Amino acid sequence: MTKIYRIFLSVCVFLLCASILQAQGKHIPFNLSLVYPISINKSLRDNVGFNLGIIGSRFNKLSGASINGVFSVLEGDLSGLQVNGLYAETRGKLRGMQITGGANVLTTGGRGFLLGGLANLSFDEFQGVQFAGIANVNFENLNGIQLAGVYNSNGKDISLLQSAAAGNITGRKLYGAQIAVLFNLAGYSNMGLQLSSLNITKYQKGVQLGLVNAADDNFGLQIGLFNVVTKRQKGTTLGLVYIYDNTKINLLLSAGNLSYATLGARFRTNNIYSMFEIGGPVVSSNTNKSILVSYRAGYTFKFKYFDINTDLGYSHISNEKDQVTNKKSDHQFAITLRTGFEKNVYKKLGIFVNGGYTFYADSYYSPHFTNKFIIEGGIVLL
Repeated sequence: MTKIYRIFLSVCVFLLCASILQAQGKHIPFNLSLVYPISINKSLRDNVGFNLGIIGSRFNKLSGASINGVFSVLEGDLSGLQVNGLYAETRGKLRGMQITGGANVLTTGGRGFLLGGLANLSFDEFQGVQFAGIANVNFENLNGIQLAGVYNSNGKDISLLQSAAAGNITGRKLYGAQIAVLFNLAGYSNMGLQLSSLNITKYQKGVQLGLVNAADDNFGLQIGLFNVVTKRQKGTTLGLVYIYDNTKINLLLSAGNLSYATLGARFRTNNIYSMFEIGGPVVSSNTNKSILVSYRAGYTFKFKYFDINTDLGYSHISNEKDQVTNKKSDHQFAITLRTGFEKNVYKKLGIFVNGGYTFYADSYYSPHFTNKFIIEGGIVLL
């Protein structure tokens, strides 16, 4: 143990002596640092070619390579490669690669590669790749790629790619692709691709592909279960539900010979509508514990005193037990054609009656269809 202390003390004395003899603001080909100012470089204006920081180092510019056990702070530019244990801060421009087990901070931007075990933070324009275990945050334009385990954020425009498990945000324009599991947000416009569960932008001029897509103006393509356009629709929208600025949303309560009780939500834009329904127990089921879930798409013919609705629907029926002996039939389905009359009887209240024909399958496995007429009626909350 005494020998280790002597070696450590000798290194400290050597570094102190070297720093005293070293002139300020010079180029140092090789710098050894315990932790500044116990280092060969005496001044923060010194430039270094190769640096070895046992704990950490601090100097002006790096033109070459640097390895630090814990941290490093560069007052100027980084041109080359720097590897750090926990933290790295470059206050000038990056022209190369900075790798840190914890976090990278880049004050003046630059171009190259940032790899942070936890996070990367860049305050100015950046060109290249940012890769982080948790999050990348860039405050200006980014021309390149952000890859993160959880979250990416970019203050202005981004070109090429943002990809994260949770979500991506770019403050202004997206010219490339955003790919995430939960959400994507382009603050001003999407000129490329948004792929996630939830995609949001103001001016949609590219492609939105997700469960829910939302835009003020759509000039491109939306594909999703729920699609929202709040102002102008100049593009194409494909999905189960389309909500526009004049979309009317109604609640429907009904009963009939397909389901004893049904609650539905209808989304109607002009004369085209789509709706979801949930009901039960199902009339044809031999158990009281069953549920029916339906989706319908249709068209409304509007007349002076009443409306005529026509639609095509698909229903999934889930039962507590099999409905057919010796056949897996706890899950069934039906395809239904309906037409009916609807009349508004008060300000926010309407009534309707529907008739139709259903093709009822006893199972998803080798289904046997039973055809039957249906009749149902109910009220509409307008």
